[in-house]
Amino acid sequence: IALHLLEDWCKGMNINPRNCILVTGVPEAFDEGAIEPILRVSTEYLSKCKMRGRMFVREEGAFAVLCELPSAVEPLQVPGTIAVEDGEWTVITTGSQPSPVPASDVAFLKKMSAFLGKEGKTLADMPGLLGLDPGVPQRESAPSPDEWVKALGQALEKVMPPHPESSHYRKLRLFSGGPTPIPGEEAFEPWLEHTTEMLQEWAVPDAEKRRRLVECLRGPALDVIRTLKLSNPGVKVKDCLEALDHAFGRTEGSDDVYCKFLNARQQKGEKVSAYIQRLEKLLQRAIMRGAVAVGQMDRTRLAQIVRGIQYQNPILLHLRLRERQDNPPSYSQLIKEVREEEERQAAGEVWETGGGHCCFNMP
Repeated sequence: IALHLLEDWCKGMNINPRNCILVTGVPEAFDEGAIEPILRVSTEYLSKCKMRGRMFVREEGAFAVLCELPSAVEPLQVPGTIAVEDGEWTVITTGSQPSPVPASDVAFLKKMSAFLGKEGKTLADMPGLLGLDPGVPQRESAPSPDEWVKALGQALEKVMPPHPESSHYRKLRLFSGGPTPIPGEEAFEPWLEHTTEMLQEWAVPDAEKRRRLVECLRGPALDVIRTLKLSNPGVKVKDCLEALDHAFGRTEGSDDVYCKFLNARQQKGEKVSAYIQRLEKLLQRAIMRGAVAVGQMDRTRLAQIVRGIQYQNPILLHLRLRERQDNPPSYSQLIKEVREEEERQAAGEVWETGGGHCCFNMP
């Protein structure tokens, strides 16, 4: 029914339905002037959409909104739903026909299409890229199954993020910033520390991190990011966290925050990895306050680690951290190396304690 409504509506207005989307489920009391801005900031693909009208759908008890894009809509680039504060809206395109294709395959095609789009290609270009398009010069021999697997595997590595069950992905904790906390909401400072750490660990594009950040926000906190996205739909996650910090964080000056970072030292009995994680929270806060430039983040981190680690620590020597200050590793690479070295040293201590050999009890 919704698809027919989209086609009939476009015909009545004499516009091309292939250039339009239909948004359904908009509450009757929703501010009409806020609909188009919300759609534009929901995804970069809809940033230039223009609202052409709205119509009340009696069967749904809600409004349907017609929007037009500058060119033909690519269904794979349009989200099926758009999350809003009081629920979600459904998005219909002329390509939203019922299909027997499994949902997992549709999700994969969307990711593949997005990846190819960044490279200036489309799904239709895949056969040519693999040497199978009759419109391109033929190779001496057709690609073997192994070549197919290798080519698709390389694309999959870039397109498919780690499966949630096999990665560190967990939903972020809720935060609203409202006068009355929502159930389960914690104070801003611990929320910011946890969120910053989680976002930094996730090996996903910045746009996906931003989406996950937005889905955990409510009330005034969500309004802050919506306003930010109105002026810059592709705003970085770092800038989102900085805006939230300015709105809800402690009113510390940049000098005070940077001073705390410089005074952080490894404590007695504290693992180097634990010290680096504690230091990272202070560094991120210094970056948000403008005390440290993002481009100098890795260099600043390593310099403070070299100063703050206890003198002659074996990890400092084995990983040659002093010698690497001109070409510092990223946080994720550094913490990986440190943890592996800690495990190696712990295994060595167990071996030495056991006298360097294993004993077996014979029955």
